[in-house]
Amino acid sequence: MARQPRLFHLIQLAHRALFRAADQTLQSAFGLSAVQQGALFVIGKDEPCHPSAIARALDMNKSAVTTLLSRLEDAGFVRRMADPYDRRAQLVQLSEKGRRTVSASVPHTKAANARLLEGFSPEEIIIIERFLTQVIERSSRASSTPDKSTPLTPSTKESHHDHNQ
Repeated sequence: MARQPRLFHLIQLAHRALFRAADQTLQSAFGLSAVQQGALFVIGKDEPCHPSAIARALDMNKSAVTTLLSRLEDAGFVRRMADPYDRRAQLVQLSEKGRRTVSASVPHTKAANARLLEGFSPEEIIIIERFLTQVIERSSRASSTPDKSTPLTPSTKESHHDHNQ
């Protein structure tokens, strides 16, 4: 029987490598992390927006978004204001610096995506996108309705050595 690839482990390593490289590039060019850039993109797409919209779009909890927004606000990328329709809520919008940064960082993001896809045919790219989308959807379903019969994490019976091959 053919050995199955260690997809869970490979996705984890790919995620770490991808975000490490993105963070280094974005930090040196714009003073941002990849997550902060993602938040700016979300805010810029539909501003002003509620922090809960950012949390949903980036799959983050509310307290993490609060910390993220505080850092973005301290750095001058966003402004927070009271929601005129709900005094208990806040809205977030890009500052002028945030708008300039989003505009300037888009080409970097497009170039990074292009580098990731180099060497793949259009058909392979469709399969990659479909695979990653299914991973997200299946993982989301599993976390909302736990089903112990189909774990999405590596088996605890696999040795550490097996994961690193």
